[in-house]
Amino acid sequence: MDFQKSLCNLERRLASDQSHYHETPGDNLTANSLRCRIHRGCHEIGGNCVELEACGQRIILDLGLPLQNSSAELPCIDGLLAEDRSLLGVFVSHPHPDHYGLLEQLTTPVPVFMGKAARRLIETSAFFTRLPTLGDVQPQTYEDGSPLQLGPFTVTPVRIDHSAFDSYCLLVEAEGKRLFYSGDIRGHGGNAHLFQSVLDNPPPKIDVLICEGTHIGRIPDFAYPDEKSVADGMLEVFQQTEGMCLVWCSSQNVDRIASVWEACRRSGRNLILDLYTAEILRAVDDPSLPTPGKDGVKMFLPHNQRSRIIRENAHDILDPYSKRRIYPEYLNAAAPSSVMIFRPSMLEDLKRAECLNGASLITSVWSGYLLRNEAELTELKRMNIERFQIHTSGHATADEIRRFVAAFPESRVVPIHSENPSGFTEMAERVELKNDGEWWVV
Repeated sequence: MDFQKSLCNLERRLASDQSHYHETPGDNLTANSLRCRIHRGCHEIGGNCVELEACGQRIILDLGLPLQNSSAELPCIDGLLAEDRSLLGVFVSHPHPDHYGLLEQLTTPVPVFMGKAARRLIETSAFFTRLPTLGDVQPQTYEDGSPLQLGPFTVTPVRIDHSAFDSYCLLVEAEGKRLFYSGDIRGHGGNAHLFQSVLDNPPPKIDVLICEGTHIGRIPDFAYPDEKSVADGMLEVFQQTEGMCLVWCSSQNVDRIASVWEACRRSGRNLILDLYTAEILRAVDDPSLPTPGKDGVKMFLPHNQRSRIIRENAHDILDPYSKRRIYPEYLNAAAPSSVMIFRPSMLEDLKRAECLNGASLITSVWSGYLLRNEAELTELKRMNIERFQIHTSGHATADEIRRFVAAFPESRVVPIHSENPSGFTEMAERVELKNDGEWWVV
């Protein structure tokens, strides 16, 4: 830790010495300005971290774990490793690790703010998975449209559509300037109306828009353009499958679980959730979602989750499901009328239950995740289980990003969360490309 502090101090001195080389022409880093520094994200997808400074005080937007470096340490920001009262708070846009994943490394009591459901989702996933935890952080929660005042900063969360439930854009006002940070966005999910609402009524007089660009420069692959088409595609598979339908999707992608549930209801099939997915839906606390206890919804406890409960002596987590479980010995009979939320770690459970005769598999995740489970997919293929890829992205398409940028016609645009930030220059003349670690004036 001492080595890291020394390295941080050296990097800060170098950044201070060289920052004037990176300023936008005409900018003047005066004391009466709102300044910005993107620590990670200017040339990569994930790991977002944005530092803002006004009147000698600072806030941070997201403190994400880089997708390509799971051992990454905190960026060199005063107040993260040793107390610095000029750091007023960290605002997390949504509960994906590439936006919150370094919180567990905090060693100082800096205030952290996030959505109420986001906090519950992070805490739930930390129990069942290897995803980052909150560590010693006890987040305060914010609400859509309710401004928070921290020193010279006013921060207003704006709810947005994304594959992570409880996602927000963040409007920051200070020193007479207004910055709008997109976080991660899309316009084709279950909350597409939130995206459209920003397009129809964008916050006015935005000086700088920091906008995600995950799909800029990528080859488009949107065979299923939205969640409705995903549900329709799943329905076709459910109707033609003789045995159990397995759906491999992220338990945290609540929109996708809702699409599976919609297809279940239309096909007359029941839905089986593993305990992790059931707990995620309980944390979301939305009565429209398929929680165990509703007609046609059961909970199945896989071996690895059962082992975790025993290891942690957390048997009480099963209490809400005592009358809502389906046990392995009943899976065979239930298979022809059921859909199960599936992940590769559950394959041995299902093989022992002998419930995969005539089954099909729908993979509903980013194709990159499939490569990490090639052995299980090959085994399923050997078992004559037909696979269908039915998925839509959790991020905005290039066209949706173009529309989002167009909603802020007077704003300077700074790309983030993109491997091809220069692609933004084709959308508007007011695009400014930045480098990680450089200060610039809003």
